[in-house]
Amino acid sequence: MKILAVCGMGIGSSMILKINIEKVLKDLGVTDAEVEHCDLTSLAGTKSDLIVVTNDLADNCKPYGEVIALANIMKKDELKAKLEAFIGKGSES
Repeated sequence: MKILAVCGMGIGSSMILKINIEKVLKDLGVTDAEVEHCDLTSLAGTKSDLIVVTNDLADNCKPYGEVIALANIMKKDELKAKLEAFIGKGSES
């Protein structure tokens, strides 16, 4: 599974998202995921299974695949809940 963390410039927010996604995936026991970060303009040329962004960029990313939109990139509980739902782990609890 390939996950893209996306922000407007591809530097700050996307790198924080990438690190948080990797931590949450590790907590969930997911070992087969590749996480990358990029800017919004690079998104069109990059294939992924999931795109993780802030709420304000979600509509711009929807044409390129499945999107998880976050209200706050620092809240790992929001990210964890949405990732669990995406990968189907939430129903196993």
